[in-house]
Amino acid sequence: MKAIPERITYAQETLIRLLEARKLRKWCQENGITHSSAYRLAVGEILPNYRIMASTCHLIAPIDWLFFTDEPRPYESQLLPKWDNTEPAKFIKEHRRDYREIAMRYGLSDLIAYNIFVTYRKVPTIKLMRDACAEVNPTEFFMPYSMEITQDYIPKKGDIVRAGKDGRTYLVITNSEKNREFGSFTGCLISENCKDGLELSGTKTGEFVNPRSLATVRLDDAAPLVLIEKTETELVEQTAGMALEYLS
Repeated sequence: MKAIPERITYAQETLIRLLEARKLRKWCQENGITHSSAYRLAVGEILPNYRIMASTCHLIAPIDWLFFTDEPRPYESQLLPKWDNTEPAKFIKEHRRDYREIAMRYGLSDLIAYNIFVTYRKVPTIKLMRDACAEVNPTEFFMPYSMEITQDYIPKKGDIVRAGKDGRTYLVITNSEKNREFGSFTGCLISENCKDGLELSGTKTGEFVNPRSLATVRLDDAAPLVLIEKTETELVEQTAGMALEYLS
């Protein structure tokens, strides 16, 4: 066996333990992995990439490839279903519109970021995934964007949704039963700048909801309808109360 590097990742540690116990070959055979590739990864001859992480995330937690054993992992190790690396994952789809901001934040060129987040011609690098751990669990690079809504979706009170071809974003203030009955939802428009708005602090949306900008949107006109996230009940009630005051 070749000399083991002084500094190894948690994933390498897993492979090295199998190697030292003379179980690596059997483990590879049982899981359809090339033994030579697993060996070279273990001893640091080759570096992991997104494809490798995606194809083994049911066996080795993605975060274990990103951090060395002499540093703490910011999230728990979590095994995931095997991921198709050709599919754009949750983190990628969520940042399709703000890819330039992501590029600046993580030191990517606009072109590289565009090809990762918009055209999907490139896959995330190890560095990007590690750096993004300051913001999200790396599992988000290996799971689907489950917030994309089907035609059967009925907005619920407290949902933040993006509606229609113009992509306007609303905080829904009517409950799902009423929305289903009338085939529409009532919500307050969310925008980046609003003097009298309520800040959506602690949310991914991170903008302002405007109680003065109350609108009823027909579900037939709302397609494509995308659920971005859900908000706290207190904020929804405050928004609805202010909206009613402005109407009275």
